[in-house]
Amino acid sequence: MPRTVRVRSAYKTAYFWVTEEVQPLWRRAQADRITLTYPVLPGANPGRFLQEAYPLAAVFEREGLLAEFVAGTDSLPLYQATLWRGSQQLWQGSCFTPLAERQSPDGRTVLAPTGWLTVRAGSVTAHDQPVPTDGELFWDWYNATVLPAILELADQRDDGLVFKNLSVHLHLSEPDLALDVLNERISMTEALTEEIYFGTMDALKRHTSTPVSARHLTPGRIVPVARATPGQDGLARVSLTEWGDAPQESSPVDPGLPADGGIRGVLLDRPSPPARTWASAQTLAKQHSLEWHVPAHSMDGRPIPVVLRATPGTPDGVLVTAGQHANETTGPVAALEFITELASTTANFAVIPLENPDGASLHRALTQIAPEHMHHAARYTSLGDDLESRLRQGRPRWEARARAWAQKETGASLHLNLHGYPSHEWVRPFSGYAPHGFESWALPAGFITILWHWPGHEVPARRMAEAIAQRLALDPEVAGHAARALRASSAHNLKPHYELIHGMPFILTEQPAALCPITVITEAPDETIYGAPFRMFVKAHLTVCAAAVSHHLQVNK
Repeated sequence: MPRTVRVRSAYKTAYFWVTEEVQPLWRRAQADRITLTYPVLPGANPGRFLQEAYPLAAVFEREGLLAEFVAGTDSLPLYQATLWRGSQQLWQGSCFTPLAERQSPDGRTVLAPTGWLTVRAGSVTAHDQPVPTDGELFWDWYNATVLPAILELADQRDDGLVFKNLSVHLHLSEPDLALDVLNERISMTEALTEEIYFGTMDALKRHTSTPVSARHLTPGRIVPVARATPGQDGLARVSLTEWGDAPQESSPVDPGLPADGGIRGVLLDRPSPPARTWASAQTLAKQHSLEWHVPAHSMDGRPIPVVLRATPGTPDGVLVTAGQHANETTGPVAALEFITELASTTANFAVIPLENPDGASLHRALTQIAPEHMHHAARYTSLGDDLESRLRQGRPRWEARARAWAQKETGASLHLNLHGYPSHEWVRPFSGYAPHGFESWALPAGFITILWHWPGHEVPARRMAEAIAQRLALDPEVAGHAARALRASSAHNLKPHYELIHGMPFILTEQPAALCPITVITEAPDETIYGAPFRMFVKAHLTVCAAAVSHHLQVNK
């Protein structure tokens, strides 16, 4: 009796079904069009399974296949594909998506991927049940064992601290796969490091009745490391270092770093170690006869240098900051390169090339192990908070002191804040798929520029956005990348969070709590990129900075 075994991926099922089973069919049949119907399930985000099919739109475009994505209407976890040549239907098939209902650390009920085994004998189904995967088994154990212990520790202190370090080392059988389209990867190990980091924070926020959008909690440093070890048994090891006394902030002292420090220049095609950044900043300060100050130190004692020109009586200065989120890697390089251009102007300015050196040091260590993972564990400070949240709370402690000091010294009315976001899809499969609280940043959409403005500054902000967009659109490399990324992501995104100005994505929003009347935030899809793409986005930061400063000086002359 013939036996057939069909094995499908339990994670991003639609992508693998289409590329492994449907793609050979459309090539043989010479189809020119495909309709992909995605499920819309009760309780799930309507666009969740459209996003989960990403980056199929880019695959279809590469294959020369016209594609239509259609929302399903039968509330079943099925994708359906129909192949066409002209108006002739050539083939139709469907694929079951195995899902399990679970509770996320913040208390939401979500649908998550699971394994599934179906056994049929003729027309009889002998077995049709979920089978937990390695990733599920680990995540269930972490939620049942580790998170309750962390919440118990949190209850033992009244200062907001929970642990000094929480390290999670994980080996899983699921492979990491680089796709042959865009800069995309499919990696359960990377996804689980995101779950560990943000899931731990979500649990603490729920436990303390803190809003999901808050970034001021200071539990400590969370360091997840996951490796793919196909064919081997899973392994997890968790270690936790408790706080003794709460850390105390001391008065900053200039470390007196020697120029260059024996290090010749910052790396230009990948993240630089903090010491290189500091040495390059000091060299540029001396080269252009600028001031060099260290007004703050990180919680771990690393310096936060500022390169400064503060001429008395010169208003409307410019503040440039980078490295606030240390896994966003191109900003510090661009900030250093922009010092020379600022020095050629008459403006007061301050440049802080690396605001979060503790995070940068952790990011460097993590990328030695997994260079293709996003490592949001290095996003915030060693205490676990976002340094900007300290400014909003009126407590510019440790790293945040440098930004507050620099704005005051220069009288800055324009803030250039250089950032980044993931260069490939960002997912949390066991928490509703899209990253909870960051859903709009799940898919890369090219180089994005954000303008914050104080109340009453909407018109000046829009004029500045127009000036920046015109300059960016003239760069064929950056504009071309944005066009490709926008085509791929918009097909899988029901509600883009940006508007297009001269073909480039922008976000303009009123932000009364911003440090300056206008803040320009650059968002390069730079997490996990190296080489030529890294240089391209450094150039994009510089283009935005130059356009913004030119417009700012012209308006305020």
